[in-house]
Amino acid sequence: MNEAVLLYNYKGDRLKAVRNTLLSMKIPVKTAAKKDFSKPIGILFGLKDIEPLPDDSPNFDDELMVIKDFPHLTFNVMLKKLESHGINKMPLICALTPDNSRWSGNRLYQKVSEDHLKDNNLKVKL
Repeated sequence: MNEAVLLYNYKGDRLKAVRNTLLSMKIPVKTAAKKDFSKPIGILFGLKDIEPLPDDSPNFDDELMVIKDFPHLTFNVMLKKLESHGINKMPLICALTPDNSRWSGNRLYQKVSEDHLKDNNLKVKL
């Protein structure tokens, strides 16, 4: 597997805790800069042949975690380790898919947050 994580808007102690947790699991962590929010997430993960979709979504300020190639067990271990570092709530988490790999971070956030509003159970609580 080529597990990896892309973080949007993580800062300070939360960024440090998430980064340290993932690095202790040997999972690469990338942090998206504001200038990268309009780029396709597949490109930010280093995927080739990504044809971007048009992006007219505004930048966002909430935290968003995008996971790539995570087996279910790895995801559960990550959540438990984050909890042990005092992170009891993850605002929005989604997985990279062939469809959303062409989306910008802005568009992905918009879609995930809309889905979250429809079903509040999408928020991951530890």
